[in-house]
Amino acid sequence: MAQKKEKKQEIPLEEEVAEDEEAVEDAEVAKDEVNGEANQSEEPKEKIEATPLFLAREEAEMYKDRLMRLAAEFENYKKRRAREFETLVQSASEDVIRDLLPILDGVGRALAHSENGDTESEGFQEGIKMIMEQFPRVLYNRNLKEIETIGKPFDPTVHEALMQMPSEIHDAGIVADEIEKGYSLGDKVLRPAKVVVSQGKPALETPEGDEDADKTQ
Repeated sequence: MAQKKEKKQEIPLEEEVAEDEEAVEDAEVAKDEVNGEANQSEEPKEKIEATPLFLAREEAEMYKDRLMRLAAEFENYKKRRAREFETLVQSASEDVIRDLLPILDGVGRALAHSENGDTESEGFQEGIKMIMEQFPRVLYNRNLKEIETIGKPFDPTVHEALMQMPSEIHDAGIVADEIEKGYSLGDKVLRPAKVVVSQGKPALETPEGDEDADKTQ
């Protein structure tokens, strides 16, 4: 009887082991299902990243970064060019002033003679002559040129006509006289020349006696 009871007690132990194994299997299945669901939940994320909208945003960010870099480089370029221009202007001004100093000295000497009332002296005359020779030379070395006038066809882009008058020498439309010199710097007109334009040869006046004779005929 005792042995039978022991056998009856062993049967529940085997069932418990089987139940434990089933529980482990159920747990593993549940774990696999959870992992599968997790993997399935990650798949849409990858699909979202590959959508045209995502690619367009990435491209927009790339172009935005590139545009900001170009804007910064252009701003630095403008500042650098401004500094170079200031340096160039300062250098050019120094050269012009240096060339004008001898002329300033000549003006000072001429004024010294004029204050003493010695305007007819040789020193005063030489000073004036030196000024009139040096000053145009300094300007011409800086690409300043006189505008040609007398004997040239009237050009409204470089000439300013003050009047018209008959001329025995020049044809109509030709500059006959110059009132004020004009100057150009390179291709730019600094001041147009003020001129008198020819109307051509004056008309011959017919004597009154000849006019009466023509009428009677």
